[in-house]
Amino acid sequence: MTLRPGAVPPLVPNEVITDALRAYDLPGPLEVQFLRRGFNDHYEVTRAPDGQDTRNRQYIMRIYLVDKPYIRGIPDIEDELKALVVLAKQGVPVSAPIARRDGDFMQTLDSDGHSRPMALFSYALGEELKGEAIGEEVARNLGQAIARMHAVADAHGLGSRRYTLDETFLVDRPVATLRDLLNEDAVGLEAYGEQLKAALRALPRTPGLFGFIHADLHSGNFRVLKGRCTLFDFDHGAQGWRAYDLCVLRMSLPDDSWTALLDGYRSVRPFTAAEEAALPLLTRVRQLWDVGDFLAMRASGAWGDASLSEQGRAQVLEQVLAMQQPPLP
Repeated sequence: MTLRPGAVPPLVPNEVITDALRAYDLPGPLEVQFLRRGFNDHYEVTRAPDGQDTRNRQYIMRIYLVDKPYIRGIPDIEDELKALVVLAKQGVPVSAPIARRDGDFMQTLDSDGHSRPMALFSYALGEELKGEAIGEEVARNLGQAIARMHAVADAHGLGSRRYTLDETFLVDRPVATLRDLLNEDAVGLEAYGEQLKAALRALPRTPGLFGFIHADLHSGNFRVLKGRCTLFDFDHGAQGWRAYDLCVLRMSLPDDSWTALLDGYRSVRPFTAAEEAALPLLTRVRQLWDVGDFLAMRASGAWGDASLSEQGRAQVLEQVLAMQQPPLP
């Protein structure tokens, strides 16, 4: 999503960013390039080559947007960063936060009357692969990386202060958002939501099956270099069903790659038959959540004009009607 005029809050001025980067041990000069505004503002930070310094030259800077339903305050962001530090120290391939000289991983930028948390991350090298391009070797490595992330999260109690990706976030909020947009055209939507919630309540929330997850593991949130995967963008990270992380990938992977991903995951930690049986339900829930999450962010004004064209509304309605088919058993 590109930034359009009228977006609130506006971009942080370059001089504020330059001053913030002085808090890091990054030999200059530095080049900063705005990449995009999605659910946060992201910049690529590149330092000049130095023959005496072999450290990574590229970093990702995130300036957070805090007006999001799943962010209640600074402690949520601190918990995300803390989890990533632990994951990286335990060898999980993630884009990890970079410490400032004072040891902190986050600072707050004040600009134009807005207070914006900011963090710097290691750069996830490699390419984005989608669908058929994700072969069995990559899928197996991806499954192992996700399983290691889940296992370390359990061992260290990560993400305990993050929100819980439960019926409220997965169903109630998107249904309310869609109802406000579609009005009387939202035929059957609320009844469909009630069916989904009833099915979710039947899923176990025991340790191991339920815990810290990435919560948005689509192909745009990992990179592949020489067959090895690096996970990044844990902004949506939550307490949730571990199977939810896998269902996001099941929606796009070919069958052979999906089998390899499961094999890789199960080589590190269990993924039960009951969890696998829950994937179709979680896939439907994900489809509903995805549309609602997008619309809620758009309505915040962070991307500019919050209105939706008639064509856009028609596309959303088509999605809503399609996701209800076939009817739930």
